[in-house]
Amino acid sequence: MKRKRSINSKSATVIVVVIILALSLVGSFFFKDSEDAYKNSGLRDTSQSENDKMYVNFIDVGQGSCTLITLNDCTILIDSGEIGMSQNVINYIKNLSITELDCVVATHPHSDHIGGMADILYEFEIGDLIMPEIPEDIIPTTKTYERFLNSVSDNAENVIAAEPGETYSYGEMTLEIFAPLRSYENLNDMSMVSRISYGETSVMVSGDATVAVEEDLLSTNTDYSADLLCVAHHGSKTSSSMEWLEAVSPEYAVISCGASNDYGHPHAVVTDRLDDLGVKYYRTDLLGTIVFCSDSREFIKCD
Repeated sequence: MKRKRSINSKSATVIVVVIILALSLVGSFFFKDSEDAYKNSGLRDTSQSENDKMYVNFIDVGQGSCTLITLNDCTILIDSGEIGMSQNVINYIKNLSITELDCVVATHPHSDHIGGMADILYEFEIGDLIMPEIPEDIIPTTKTYERFLNSVSDNAENVIAAEPGETYSYGEMTLEIFAPLRSYENLNDMSMVSRISYGETSVMVSGDATVAVEEDLLSTNTDYSADLLCVAHHGSKTSSSMEWLEAVSPEYAVISCGASNDYGHPHAVVTDRLDDLGVKYYRTDLLGTIVFCSDSREFIKCD
C-alpha cells in the first residue's frame, strides 16, 4: 500500500499564500468590474455625507431674486431681493448656522436684486463681493444703491469687478463669469451671468440679462451647458430666447417671481419654450422657496 505523502507546514504555508494571491487577483477584476458597473448605473452613494452635497436654495423673496448656494463650509449668495425681504433672507441663512459668506454676487443694481443686500452685508462676515462695473451714464442715483455701496465699502473683504473669463474657487465649487461682455445702455444687460459648478453638475444664473446679452454670449462659441437654470429676469419675455435655452440645455429651471406680480411674470412665451424643450420648471410664486441638491453627479429637487 502506498503511503500518503504528508504536507509539511512550510509547504502548506506556500500553498495558502498562492491561493490567497490567486483569489486576490480574481477578486480585483471582479470588484473593479462591479465598481465600474455601480458608477455607470446612476445609483446614488447612500454612504455619502449630507455635507458633501451642494445645495442651491432659491429663496422666496417675492418679486425679486435671491439664491444661496452651499457646500460643506463654503457659501455663495447671489442677490438679495428687495429691502423689505432682507430679514427673511438673514433668518434663512442663520437657520442654516451660517455666519460667513465666502462670496456675495450682486448681479446688477436694481432694487429687486440688491435692495436687501446692505442689511445682509452688515449681518455676516463677507469674503469676496463680485459685481459688474456699471457705465457711468447709467449708474443708479437711488438711496438704495448708495446704501448698498456704503455697505460694500464697510464690510466686503475683497471687492471684485465681474470680468468675463474669470474663474473663482470656493471649496469644491467653481464660479465662472461669462458676462457682461461689453457696456450696454440697459442696466438689466449689465447683469453678471455666471455658472457655479460642483463635480459634473452646474447651475446657471443670469440676473436680468436680456436677449441682447444672450446673442452676444452665443456669438462667442462657448459651452454654456448647465443642469439647473435660474431663469433670467423672472421669466420675462425679454429674456430666455429659444437659442439660449437650447445652449444651456438644463434639466431643471427655477423662476423667481412674486405671486400676482404687476409684470405678468413669468410670461407664457418663456414657459412654453421650457415645455417645448422638456425642461422641468418650478416657480417661487407657486411653491415658495425651492431647494435643489447635487451629489456632484446629478441634481434632485429637495422636498
